[in-house]
Amino acid sequence: MTLNSIRITFAEISNLKEIITLFVETINTVCAKDYSPEQRAVWTEGAQHPERLEKKLETQYFLVARIEEKLAGFASLENNYIDYLFVHKDFQGLGIAKQLYAALLRKAIETNVETLTTNVSLTTRPFFETMGFEVIRKQDNPTRGVNLTNFMMEKRLEKEPEIEPFR
Repeated sequence: MTLNSIRITFAEISNLKEIITLFVETINTVCAKDYSPEQRAVWTEGAQHPERLEKKLETQYFLVARIEEKLAGFASLENNYIDYLFVHKDFQGLGIAKQLYAALLRKAIETNVETLTTNVSLTTRPFFETMGFEVIRKQDNPTRGVNLTNFMMEKRLEKEPEIEPFR
């Protein structure tokens, strides 16, 4: 499997079940080193309300990554906010997150976004730091008696310098 075998396309409503499965499995495996079973249960509870995610599929710049026909990851952008960036537990470390992020970044630049923001887990913070994001603040999110720690991060997008006209 090579990076060339990764295909990124727009998400469709028909992808909803696969996206929910990937979301829950990734949190329960990849994030298990950083979050307790109770924290992961609260986090994945949102998957029990697919209508919320369905609305995001319809309104956000929402992409999926596939390797052959298997869903390998997904990501979404709403204005200047990266809402989702998840990679399947079996496809970690293959550059899928970087490709999805690059696609979101291209869209942000096309739409003249000046600063990208996101809220990231303990697990994904190192990836976003590598992509040039900085922590704005640590956030404690008490939900149903369980605290979920994450980080608000941002990255200022550089505009290309204007070239002085030749004189």
